[in-house]
Amino acid sequence: MNPLLTLLQINDSVFPIGGFTHSYGLETYIDKRIVKDSATAEAYATSMLRYSFYYNDAAFFWETWKICEKRATKDKLLALDRFITTLKSPSEIRDASKKLAIRFLKVVENLKSVRRCKSYLESIQSGRAHGHYAMAFAMYAHSQHISFEDALSAFYYNSLNGMVTNCAKLVPISQMDGQKILFKLQPLTRELVAKQKELAEDMIGNCCVAQDIRCMQHEKLYTRIYIS
Repeated sequence: MNPLLTLLQINDSVFPIGGFTHSYGLETYIDKRIVKDSATAEAYATSMLRYSFYYNDAAFFWETWKICEKRATKDKLLALDRFITTLKSPSEIRDASKKLAIRFLKVVENLKSVRRCKSYLESIQSGRAHGHYAMAFAMYAHSQHISFEDALSAFYYNSLNGMVTNCAKLVPISQMDGQKILFKLQPLTRELVAKQKELAEDMIGNCCVAQDIRCMQHEKLYTRIYIS
């Protein structure tokens, strides 16, 4: 199989895992008029990548990748799963991570079965693991001989694309403004990917307090379009 084409497929916005149903607190920011136009949408996306995603899901991706590289035991993956679960304080975010992980693992199982991915799915379904999308994506990308830099870059882009798409729907911003944000933040994505391996272990899970609060407030919004 072609690693590039596989990466494009599993990272596509229409890959059927339900990623479009989650805003990860963005809906609250928009409801409170904190994110209200193209400028604030860009500022939000920049802050999320630099101060939240880098320390959390991207870091979890790298930790999973290291385990796969070392061919470590299943217990190592389960321990990481538990660690990540403790770091995701808002219940909606924990649930989103689990739902995306399960759907992702079920889809790729039907494409090309991977022992580690299948075992992780079974652990989630049996209750031995919670389930996290960053782990599932990293496991499968690694198994398909996709380079770490390409896989992590795509993972960052997927998150950024989700933010911009949700802003286009909710703020709203124009599609052209959305594309400009995606293009403008390429250097930031490249910067974060390049230094991901340098992140100190005691900084993993560094909390973005504002996002956690907005995610918790989302549970009680009067009107909600997104699950999280």
